[in-house]
Amino acid sequence: FLAALFCYWLCRYLGRSRAASILAGAAFALSGVVGSVGWPQMLNGAIWIPLVFLFLLRAIRGERTLVSAAISGTFLGFSFLSGHHQIPTFTALMVAGVWIFEIWRRLRALKPAAVSLLFTLLASAFQLLPAYEYGARSIRWVGSQNAVFWGQSVPYLIHQQPAHSLMPVGVLGFVLPNLSPHDTFIGLAVLLLAAVGMATCFEKSEVRMLAAIGAGGLLFALGGLSVFHGLAYLIVPMVEKARSPAMAIVLVQFALVVLAAFGLDALRRGMFGRWPIPMLVAVGILPWPVLAVVASVRSETSLEYERLAVVGIVGLALAALLSAWKAQRISESAAIGLIFVVVLFELGTVLGGNYRHREEPGGFLAELDKNSDVVEFLRRQPDLGRVEVDTDSVPYNIGDWDGIDQFRAYLGGMTWNVAQFEIDRLKGGRLAPELFALSYFLGRQPIRADQQEIFQGRSGLKVFRNPEAFPRFWTVHEAVAAQGSELVSRLRSADLRRQVFLTGNVPGLDECSASDEARLVERRDTLMVFDVRMACKGMLVASETFFPGWAAVIDGQPTEIYEAYGALRGVVVDTGQHRIEFRYRPMMVYCGAFLTGLGIVAALVLAFARMPSHGSK
Repeated sequence: FLAALFCYWLCRYLGRSRAASILAGAAFALSGVVGSVGWPQMLNGAIWIPLVFLFLLRAIRGERTLVSAAISGTFLGFSFLSGHHQIPTFTALMVAGVWIFEIWRRLRALKPAAVSLLFTLLASAFQLLPAYEYGARSIRWVGSQNAVFWGQSVPYLIHQQPAHSLMPVGVLGFVLPNLSPHDTFIGLAVLLLAAVGMATCFEKSEVRMLAAIGAGGLLFALGGLSVFHGLAYLIVPMVEKARSPAMAIVLVQFALVVLAAFGLDALRRGMFGRWPIPMLVAVGILPWPVLAVVASVRSETSLEYERLAVVGIVGLALAALLSAWKAQRISESAAIGLIFVVVLFELGTVLGGNYRHREEPGGFLAELDKNSDVVEFLRRQPDLGRVEVDTDSVPYNIGDWDGIDQFRAYLGGMTWNVAQFEIDRLKGGRLAPELFALSYFLGRQPIRADQQEIFQGRSGLKVFRNPEAFPRFWTVHEAVAAQGSELVSRLRSADLRRQVFLTGNVPGLDECSASDEARLVERRDTLMVFDVRMACKGMLVASETFFPGWAAVIDGQPTEIYEAYGALRGVVVDTGQHRIEFRYRPMMVYCGAFLTGLGIVAALVLAFARMPSHGSK
């Protein structure tokens, strides 16, 4: 709805009729990436493109230049708040390209461009600052043989893969769905209107700009097959981290639907030209003899014949409609209404095609629900720490879905201090099960000889007990220094229940024969509370990831958190009874929230300050 509304506003600003603006808004919302993408964070980044462009145009046209530049940058910042960097990065490239062209034309455009950049950074800070803090400490799986660190580029080989670059034959996917794994389908009707708009209104600067954005988006989306994408990969910061250049197709979609609004208004003015109707007749007739021959020698596999037939139907329908309108056999309102019908029919043949009715067996929801008995069994276990998961047997994040702690899952990246233990685990090491309290393993078969099968679910998924797993927390009385390069090798041969290895300063601890007592009082995402009684000075280790932002207090007094075993949290506790609290207070999140709030408030003040009087421009 927001995508349609924002595109409608843009088209109305560009002087398009209400009908043409509604058509463009509907086409933007229901076609291409916006209409089909299955990732909410991708969709959230895409819907802001019309507003970014609207206020960018206002700034370029000199309509409250600095204010419009600030608002355009703010909306671009909002797109980065979506949670994924890819589409916002491509939108930022579009904005940068427009500003660079304007600065080349007239140097005074440098000031509003700088204002736009400033407000983009402010508005996006709530996402970008925490993301940078996490990313700089993480490795990322990008589809290559090896994961990459923050300072390493995503290999260009990954950008070149058909899964990430738009193949040339995929351009046909604008009209024929399923020819590309990417969401390219726009439909013949919208493409025709866009072509009419470009052909009849090319003298307008905004039409030429939209055509350039569409062409640039397509050249970038071709990825490894386009030298222009390769240059951007080499020259423009952060572009290498957006590993799916094909997603830039959203810029092509955006340009085409707005051009389609120009096309519809051109038809309303009688600017038919001689080429649309014969072209549509040819497109409408051609599929049928092709289908008659091909269908007789090859069976259909995935609705490809039906898709081609739809193109034929739409082509013939549009040809008949435009002929009747041109001959004044039908009224303008009837013609526009019928164009809407054709557009919605064509887009409706694709939109929702992957929805599954609840009465049909299988599907994602059934997959997510089939292991509910295993989850209930795990929840009844008093010693449940984390579950270790065979992702081939459980092809989704059961921990996220069912609210249990999971180790090894589907994720884009992992902090390096934890990843080093996952690498050790994949090599057969036991450090991860021990230190991360992996008390149970979910899979079809055990992966270590000492794992004990204790339950089998209806789906065949089995639960194995990991006897070597540590509890969620423990105490130690001997601290040992270890450098990062030697840490894992030293841990393999150490008594980890008795010794704690620290990569930084090593505090003095006391050894005693009496035992300690520790009890977990409360545990939430941002809080852990312990009651402990220490026989002598020692360290409480919590099997939780060490990461900036966590703060600890003992009996109300702040204390240092040590990076225990290179990945966990530890605090030094004196003899006696104490209450220990770990609280998550992420400074980067707070700073980001402040800057985003500051950017929004500043944009609102600029937008509403010195409002023009009624009737003025």
